[in-house]
Amino acid sequence: MEKEIVNNTAPDSPAREIEVNIAPLLSAIVKKLWLIVLGAILFALLFQGYTRIFVKPTYRSSFTAFVNNKVQANKEAVSTQDIQASKELVQTYSRILTSNNVLTASAEFMNLDMPYEQLASCVSAEVETSTQLIRVTVITTNAATSYKLAQAIANTAPTHMGQIVEGSSMKIVDAPQAPKERYGPSYFASSLLGALVGTVVALVYVLIRYFRDDTIKGEGDLEGRYNLPVIGVIPNLYETKGYNYAQNEYYQSYESAGRKQKKEEK
Repeated sequence: MEKEIVNNTAPDSPAREIEVNIAPLLSAIVKKLWLIVLGAILFALLFQGYTRIFVKPTYRSSFTAFVNNKVQANKEAVSTQDIQASKELVQTYSRILTSNNVLTASAEFMNLDMPYEQLASCVSAEVETSTQLIRVTVITTNAATSYKLAQAIANTAPTHMGQIVEGSSMKIVDAPQAPKERYGPSYFASSLLGALVGTVVALVYVLIRYFRDDTIKGEGDLEGRYNLPVIGVIPNLYETKGYNYAQNEYYQSYESAGRKQKKEEK
């Protein structure tokens, strides 16, 4: 419970102290906990269903290549400068591997009818840190297409690289493999995101209902909202089981006494 001093707008009115109690808010959230859990489950199922129906699965095939310059390859003793030059050359290779010439030639090599824009969107080249290795990854919505395109790039790229960058070479370290399982999307991640969204939506709904509820539930509401003293409280006896029981007993005894009096009069 926190206390807050609020100054009234009237010039002669003293500052009054308001108690802000978060217990009712927590109680309201706990009472609607079933709604929050239900919202999380429903949105998780909704997001997963949408992903399964409308999002196409993707498949990945990749290979690793080693890049060096011919000067380094022909030397018996390799210097640090030669290694550094090869590492810098790797950055250039990674850009050329996704160029129009290389990707288009690779698609034609495998008789793949794909424009360059589509090829560039599904092919990526990444340099492994502090090495002379490049990993080329192909991700498409068809497992056979991913494998064929990765294989085509691995077969045609070394020749093109030698023609474009003189004094260098490229060798395949790990050949591409046919994808055996789906790469994406992740149904678990989709469900987790849906559950998070459902929890937030249900919680916001509960909070809006709580703060828009202006009904008076007790004497504390009168004192806190309107700064009015409570003189007396009229209990609702009809909600008390003891009162209902006593009331029934009273009526039953009254009726039995009336019947007894009628018999005596007769």
